[in-house]
Amino acid sequence: MNELKKWEFGSLEWCEFAASTGVELLNQGKLDLSKPDWGFSEEYTHLPKRLLAGRDKAGWHFMIHNGKVSGGASIPTECLELPGFHACVEWALIAHASSFIYDLKGQNKRFKDEEILNNDLTNAGKGRKTKMLISKPIWPPGIGEALMGIDGEGLHNITARRLIHSPEVKDFPHTKYGVPILTKMTDEEKTRFYKLLGR
Repeated sequence: MNELKKWEFGSLEWCEFAASTGVELLNQGKLDLSKPDWGFSEEYTHLPKRLLAGRDKAGWHFMIHNGKVSGGASIPTECLELPGFHACVEWALIAHASSFIYDLKGQNKRFKDEEILNNDLTNAGKGRKTKMLISKPIWPPGIGEALMGIDGEGLHNITARRLIHSPEVKDFPHTKYGVPILTKMTDEEKTRFYKLLGR
């Protein structure tokens, strides 16, 4: 593990690694590429400037289009126009949680913790400014299985193992799965968190 390069969430290097991992997993899945036109993308807003590396947009994608699998540390319109999973989310909302390793049960627990956080932010008058752009089918047959990987390690855990915690978000009180807990933050921490979110 010590030999593996690690980067901060949303950095150019990590986005490149995440995209290439998605492409590799889809290619290993031996899918019938003639059937689905499908895309996955994540864009992160309000990153610390030091992580932008000259980019206008920070994020990554992979897709199946015209019988080919491709991806990269970019968010092309061609990918966004495909059915699938496309998220635009504030970096500070998910940066810490994305570096935690978990199984399917843990993933579902993280989703519940994120729902609690988003509800708490809404109740505090700091509701969501970004949105998920999800088209049906989100995960066509075979794609979800391919992204779980041959050994079941999956896209999330492979990319999470390459992350280091960013100083801006690591010290907030958080759940077992890294999701910030707004109700346990001090007033100073809440102010800092809202600023990181751009809310």
